[in-house]
Amino acid sequence: MEEKKVLLKLSQGEHTYLAQDSYGELLVGEEGHRPMELLLIALAGCSGVDISHILKKKRQEIKDIQIVATGIRKEEHPRVYEKIKLLYRVYGKNLKEKAVEEALRLSLGKYCSVYAMLSKTCEIEVNVEVIDEA
Repeated sequence: MEEKKVLLKLSQGEHTYLAQDSYGELLVGEEGHRPMELLLIALAGCSGVDISHILKKKRQEIKDIQIVATGIRKEEHPRVYEKIKLLYRVYGKNLKEKAVEEALRLSLGKYCSVYAMLSKTCEIEVNVEVIDEA
């Protein structure tokens, strides 16, 4: 079992914390990164890392991967995400669309822990665009 730990300390700004993890520091709160946006970043980042690794193993020539994550929140508290939309844009040379779709399927179906958690409580719509720059 793997354990992860972060430390948050109240910062000089009101309602803002300095978060520290094994990679560095960032501000979270009213004068920093918003927690609900960080959740979208975590989801896109988790699946994005998977996809780039998988496509590299499949010997796909990737130039860029862009992920647009859009969250739609409830109006009443707690203002959780009701729906998240993910749009993956994969740019490369001689890309095989099937390889990109398989990488996405493996990431979201097997490897991405953030997706596994969020998909239990929120609808997640996924779209992909493969842009061949050959």
